[in-house]
Amino acid sequence: MYPSKALPYVFFGLQGFSMLGSRMTSIAIGLKLYHETGQSTPLLLLALFNELPLLFLGGWIGIAADRWKRKTAIIAGDTGQAVCTLLLVICLMNIHSTLWPVYVIAAVQGLFVALQSTATSAMIPLMVRDEELDRINAMKELLFPLAGVIAPSLTGLLYEPYGISIILAADLFTFLIGTGVVAFLPLPEMKHEERPLEKIRIWNDAIQGFRFLWKNKPLLYLLLYFGWWNFILNGPLELAIPFFLQRTGSSDALTLLLGAMNAGALAGAAAAVWWGHFRYKIRFIFSGSILTSLMFVLLGTSTHVIVLGAAVFLLMLPLAMTGALFYSILQRKTPLSLQGRVFAAYGQLCALMAPMSFLITGPMADQWLERFLLGTKLSPWLTWIIGSENATSIGLIFVVSGLLLLLGAMWTLSSRQVRRLDSDIDL
Repeated sequence: MYPSKALPYVFFGLQGFSMLGSRMTSIAIGLKLYHETGQSTPLLLLALFNELPLLFLGGWIGIAADRWKRKTAIIAGDTGQAVCTLLLVICLMNIHSTLWPVYVIAAVQGLFVALQSTATSAMIPLMVRDEELDRINAMKELLFPLAGVIAPSLTGLLYEPYGISIILAADLFTFLIGTGVVAFLPLPEMKHEERPLEKIRIWNDAIQGFRFLWKNKPLLYLLLYFGWWNFILNGPLELAIPFFLQRTGSSDALTLLLGAMNAGALAGAAAAVWWGHFRYKIRFIFSGSILTSLMFVLLGTSTHVIVLGAAVFLLMLPLAMTGALFYSILQRKTPLSLQGRVFAAYGQLCALMAPMSFLITGPMADQWLERFLLGTKLSPWLTWIIGSENATSIGLIFVVSGLLLLLGAMWTLSSRQVRRLDSDIDL
């Protein structure tokens, strides 16, 4: 028996409202930290420490999501994030010579972020039928880019005249409304089997997600592809601002292109919500991946603003849909009692791949490729493809990223077992 059809919409509406406040505070903390230190490295370290708990403690986070009531795990995750945000702001307002307290708090906050995200993903199959999974997962994917469009404007309006305190107050208000109402929602729960304490082995439980994936190779191959997908996308997309600015030489063009980038992400997520159920998920996933890879190549080879705008819009268009359909497949194929640990295992893979992408892409764009391109006479065909100046190194990164993403998609799609994930309801 499934709950009311309105329940997931109310739930994710509240989660989106709370996320808006969190995004505002995240931007304000970044501004405050940069103003206090005058360096960008602390911002990257803050993001890195936020990812570390999921990377090293993912299995135990998954246990908590599976063993606790999922509503309890979600509320605990939201509350822990709010407390850590308050402590971060207090630290930044009294910052002295060391930033280690800030990084420690960021790591603890990352623990609660991972718990809330994992429990939310595992909650969705309890709220809706299989045919509604795609739409609800797409709605979940829609929240982040939507908050990403609204939060910078609100933060800009409030930060300069009132400072970080008013941003924190807004965040706490959205938390109290969002989490407070969720506490009274009749969220469904699964029945837990009673297990004697002596038979519970924490380490054995923590790796059950990996064991399940190892036994079910089609899911493992698809999950590894999405790890590759995250690796390819994260670093290069962070280079969008310098690439647009260098290639166009105009701040107005930069604003237009960033708007096209956000519009693509929003339009793709909204289209997936509107479409609802996708019968052939694997086909849509890999069609979207191929479109993204081709648009990476077009983006890296283009110089005209209109072509750049169209390329980045189409590049971002399939991302939310692709992620939503992947989550739907995991939810359909994974037993309810293991979903927390399986989603945590995927989170661990992403927490590993994203920092690696940043660490490789940054030096490659700023140092390695610049030196190589300056000291090498490019062949005419390569000059024709990526140009001879204005963000040439970043353009080359985009082209190579597109080709690598395409190769990963083709390799994964070559598996007959992966192609059959649509038709095999149970593995």
